[in-house]
Parts: sequence; C-alpha cells; structure tokens
Amino acid sequence: MSSPPGDGRLMLIILALLAGTWGVLGWMDLAQQARAGFDTDGNNTATRVLAGSSAEAAGLKVGDYITHYDGAPLADASTIAHQPRKKAGDVRRVTVEREGKSVNLRIAYRHLSDHELALARASLIIGYCFLLLPFVAWFRQSNEATRVLVIAGTGLSLAFMGGPYIADFSMRSIALAITSLYVMFGIAALLQFLLVFPHRRPWLNRSFGKKLLYFPAFVLWLLIAYRALFTPLASSGLNTLTRFTAGIIVGAYILVSLFQVLRNYSRTDQAERKACALNGMLLGTVVGLMPVTIAQMVSTFSPQAMLPGQDYYFVTLALIPLTWARSASRPRP
Repeated sequence: MSSPPGDGRLMLIILALLAGTWGVLGWMDLAQQARAGFDTDGNNTATRVLAGSSAEAAGLKVGDYITHYDGAPLADASTIAHQPRKKAGDVRRVTVEREGKSVNLRIAYRHLSDHELALARASLIIGYCFLLLPFVAWFRQSNEATRVLVIAGTGLSLAFMGGPYIADFSMRSIALAITSLYVMFGIAALLQFLLVFPHRRPWLNRSFGKKLLYFPAFVLWLLIAYRALFTPLASSGLNTLTRFTAGIIVGAYILVSLFQVLRNYSRTDQAERKACALNGMLLGTVVGLMPVTIAQMVSTFSPQAMLPGQDYYFVTLALIPLTWARSASRPRP
C-alpha cells in the first residue's frame, strides 16, 4: 500500500536504522563487558548478589549500602561518571555500610558469564522485535495507527538495546540523553497507538490532545537528561525522587495502556475483533506482561526472593510487538 504524503516515512526509517545500528554495536560490545555479579536498587543498596560471583567471593551481601567506589563517594556523580569502564581483571575498592559499620571490600570484575550473555542477547532480540515488527505492519497498511506503532517500537527498542561503550564522558552523556528521549517518547507513542487503533479518539484532535499525552514522558526525560548531562550530587533524596518519578510516570503509562487495550476490546463487536485480530492482541498483551508484573511485585515486597527462571520472564514481552503489529496490519473493516 502506498504511503500517504507527509507521513515522515524517510525520517522514521533513518531513526530506525540508527536504533538498529546502536543495537548491533551493543551486540558486538558484549565481549568487552565485565561485571562483578551484583545489582542495586538505584539508591546504592545491594538487592542481589549472584551465587559464585566475584562480589559474593569478596563478601558483599544483600542489604549492604554502598557508600564509596575506589575511594570516591557515590554521591559524587561527576567523579563516578568520569571513571572508565571496568574491564575483566580489574579490582575495585568498595566501601559499604552494614549494620551501622563501615566495611571495605575488594571486588574483582569478570567477563560476562554464559548466563549473562544469554540474557543480554535475548534482550537485544526483543529490542529488534519492537523495532522491526511495526515496520512490517506499516508497509502492509500505511496509516496513522501503524505509523504511530513504528514510532513506539523504535523508541521502546532502545530500552532493550544496551548499545556500545563510549569512552568520552561528554559523548556518553549525550548518547544517554538521546536514547532516553527515544525510550520515553516510545512509551507515550505506545499509548497513542491504542488511542487511534482500532478507532481514533476525538479528543486527540483538540489542541491539548497530544501535548497532554506526551507531557509526562517529556518531564521524566528532562529529569533523566539533567542527571546525565550535568551530573548533580547523587544524594539519596535525588535518587529517591528519580525512582519515584520514573515509577509513577512509566507505571501510569503502562496501566493506562492496559486499560485502553481492555476498553478497545470491550467496545468492538465479534466481527471487528476477528477482522482486527483483537483476540490475539489482548492475549499477547496479558501473557506478555503477566510474568514481568508478577516478578516485579515479588521483588517489591521481597527483594531477596527469586522465582524459578525469573531472569528470563521478560522474554514474553516479545508477544506485544508481535500481536500488536499483526492486528495493526489487518485491513480495517
């Protein structure tokens, strides 16, 4: 089907090529990455220490609050951000607070394990599902809904693509600001897609329609970009504000999107559901989100708990671009 004039096809293709290239470079960079085998909650508290990891061997425990890294306080975001990437074989001095006492550790970094490599590659593959499948729908049915789905998929793909390491701090900060802009507008575009498919909501035609839709994503991006570009003091309050703001805004987009999927389904008759493959879209949404939602709930109430195979729960998210693109590519009744 031919593309209507002014639909921005060339620009979207260029943006998608940039995102795809970013993912390829990230895939190639995996061999150079190193990890110590622990995760934090975004506020410097260890929430997970992998069994058999160098962090476990060094004595790091879940609940440890990390205060210093190679002698620099973690609150000094600028100093920490300017440090070069860790390489396999590097040993870093880490100071933690544990039960009111300061504990010094020496943690070695290792190449990614086979398990970590598999997770990283699976994440990249899902990213390409979000990137490419909407284009299939767009080339089959070129309309507003598929165009918005392409915008959403291009943005969300970067949430799963780590990208390559950039040695220069300034360029690294700019890259983070740009990729976060992609992701945030991708999240908002996903909701916009549900507001134009299978039927366009009239309030989108009002002057405030799209502005209202994208404004929360823009606010969160400003916060992320500010921290990336200006590296302010990473106080506990700023870390908490960032986590809270991101949780509220992203969570709201996800909940409203899920509500809109259910609303769209309930407001169509059986013939339209079949024509637009809405049954599959609903099933793909529920099955795609359920495992990660359950895992998130468990980690919220019991950070140390791990469900069987939890690391791979995110793989089901690939069902969302698959089923949504399939529905959007169907001719409208």
